[in-house]
Amino acid sequence: MALVMAQCSQLQKDLPTQPKYPTVPAHPAEWLNPEAAEFHGNYIRQHEWDLTACQTCHGKDYAGGTSKSSCNTCHTQTPEGCTTCHGGADNQTGAPPKDLQGNKATTFKGVGAHTVHLTGGAVSNGFACTECHKKVENFSDPTHIGSELLPAEIVWGELATEDDAAPSWDGVQTCQNVYCHGEFKFGNKNNDPSWIKVDGSQAACGSCHGLPPGSPHPAGSRCVSCHSNVVNASLEIIDKDKHINGKKD
Repeated sequence: MALVMAQCSQLQKDLPTQPKYPTVPAHPAEWLNPEAAEFHGNYIRQHEWDLTACQTCHGKDYAGGTSKSSCNTCHTQTPEGCTTCHGGADNQTGAPPKDLQGNKATTFKGVGAHTVHLTGGAVSNGFACTECHKKVENFSDPTHIGSELLPAEIVWGELATEDDAAPSWDGVQTCQNVYCHGEFKFGNKNNDPSWIKVDGSQAACGSCHGLPPGSPHPAGSRCVSCHSNVVNASLEIIDKDKHINGKKD
């Protein structure tokens, strides 16, 4: 009997690692329908966001691989892009809505006030994700997807802890002792905003600091007299760079 030996293909070096979960040999009919139970986003979520099964057929870059079908046609930032799971077509900043469960209403804590905190509004320019969460470098960053996916870990940043504030989150809906919401000199230190109340009322002038602030601050409520570079006579913020910035402008 002749023994025939063949050299292994160099293509093997590009094969992805063994997926943690089984591949789907033939996608269901509703695989691309976001409203269906068989939607591929639901499958990936149920399997702890493991994308190695996708890479088995679509390639490490998701550009087609052996399937010749690119995931990047729809996922223009690749399936590992921030807005693939966070926000998506609803919000290109990456902030919910939608949340990881597909919810869009602000009454869900996974949605809540994420968008207004990130994009800002009438009184601020918005804040970085790192004011409340760890910095994430890429999809596979160990601080991104771990063994305990939800709830997301809260790690307070420099602005949230300004003026020696010691902020906390009750895990349900309430933030306390946050610099941005009154935990500072002359601030309203009893202001404990609800994360899932997003109607603008918690950002009204006087919510986070007195109107006027308490003694020894001057008793007058005409802020423009001393802070004309920040606010006008109608109590409208005219320079958001100088408001909620950790400085006394």
